[in-house]
Amino acid sequence: MAGISDVLKKYVESTTKLIVDKPDEAVVTISVSTKAVIVQIKVHNSDCGKIIGKKGRTIESLKTLCLAIKNTQFSQDQRTVFLEVLEDEDSQHRFNKNREE
Repeated sequence: MAGISDVLKKYVESTTKLIVDKPDEAVVTISVSTKAVIVQIKVHNSDCGKIIGKKGRTIESLKTLCLAIKNTQFSQDQRTVFLEVLEDEDSQHRFNKNREE
């Protein structure tokens, strides 16, 4: 049986590639510690809004589905699942600069 990291990575990666415009640039990494499973999603800068969604609905839905997978397939696992979208620091700097103008 596959571990929690393998199952979540496969699910998040396939779902992310269906949502974004540039699926070849979508990268999902998993970090596992004793208390948490951290899923990091890196997409092209133009796809960040798509993966986050309006008012964060898309990323929250993805997190809910990951928790459902963990709770059904790995019910004895007490670790918390976190999802984060990694953004390019340069794009965030440009965004803040444009807002100031």
